[in-house]
Amino acid sequence: MKIKIQAPRGMKDIIYPDSDYFLKLKDLMIDFSLKYGFKYIETPIVEDEKTFTLSLGQTSDVVEKEMFYLKGKENKTSYVLRPESTSQIVRAYFENGMGSWPQPVSLFYVQKMYRKERPQYARLREHTQWGLEILNTEDAFADFFIIYLFSKFLTNLKIKDHVVKINSLGCLRCRSKFKKALLSYYKPLKRKMCSDCQKRLKINPLRMLDCKNEKDQELKEEAPNILDYLCKSCEIHFQKVLELLDYFKINYLPDKTLVRGFDYYQKTVFEIFVDGEKVALASGGRYDLGEVISSQSLPSFGGAFGVERLKIVLDKLNQKLFKINKPKIFIAFAGEEIRNKAFSVYLELQEAGFCPLANFFKVSLSSQLDYANKNQVKYALIFGFQELGKEEVILKNMEYGNQEILKIKHLVKDLKKILKNND
Repeated sequence: MKIKIQAPRGMKDIIYPDSDYFLKLKDLMIDFSLKYGFKYIETPIVEDEKTFTLSLGQTSDVVEKEMFYLKGKENKTSYVLRPESTSQIVRAYFENGMGSWPQPVSLFYVQKMYRKERPQYARLREHTQWGLEILNTEDAFADFFIIYLFSKFLTNLKIKDHVVKINSLGCLRCRSKFKKALLSYYKPLKRKMCSDCQKRLKINPLRMLDCKNEKDQELKEEAPNILDYLCKSCEIHFQKVLELLDYFKINYLPDKTLVRGFDYYQKTVFEIFVDGEKVALASGGRYDLGEVISSQSLPSFGGAFGVERLKIVLDKLNQKLFKINKPKIFIAFAGEEIRNKAFSVYLELQEAGFCPLANFFKVSLSSQLDYANKNQVKYALIFGFQELGKEEVILKNMEYGNQEILKIKHLVKDLKKILKNND
């Protein structure tokens, strides 16, 4: 029996033309991040499991069942494929002495994440996240700034129908009071909950508000509102964030049930939804993982975009947002003896910005032109023996078949004129 080898479940190859689309999308994210003062960081794809088990919380879905473990241990250390980057970035902050940099430190990343969850719509086991993190500031403006930037990025992409769902989880003191209120509310309803929430009721009742089970979704609508339990400091912080969002006209919706799936979040949390989509396009919040990673306080705020999810939305709204730039000129040559000259002109046209296509691995002219046709190239520059002796080249319109003779010494100027007149 022949063995069928294919991509792992929940992971897929990204090939042309989608690969071109993703490259352009990532370029936009990189340029946007740099424009607003963020520095690029890239963390290892493999990380000590404790980076995540200590920070995400033992009851989070990622820690409980979604991390990919590497086989075997090294010096009694278990390694996993990174399921998220925030914890890694805090580890990198302390490990690389970023505390000596001008503060706060603003970082961004565009990298793969790995979660062993059930593959479904807009949820892949291997997915890409674009993230922004502002480390070492308690200022509410940091919360606002990242939410604003994500909203601005979507607006730049002409995705205007998006809303920021926002909530505050308060500090440890606020949550302690709120958890007691949750327990009082949920205990009489225990039999109506899913099995996961029955476990969470004992360990971390706050996580029950993040449950996606339909029955539990109904139950949480009548649950206590955490905003009623905020201390004065947390209340003022959250109010400042909302005032900034109002001032800069960001469309937001307070959501008392929004808690996020990781234990490290405190105070402001958010998710961004696009009209018609049930899964969040971006999310994040405030955290302080300094105590966990390095026994030092490091108040920070961050968020991340799901790049694959963003492409799904863009495909639905406007598939021509990124035009795949197909080459307009193909370099062809009539035999191996002329290949070097054709390649020299190919290099000259590359330098001039034409980005021509060629297939220097086929010496048959008919095979080359067939290749050009399959790639839907509009014009072919054909180098033949007779024309080459006169320092000329044939320009053939691949769509209509008509052709003309061009002088090689005037080629760049003539091609610019021809392409401009036929755009």
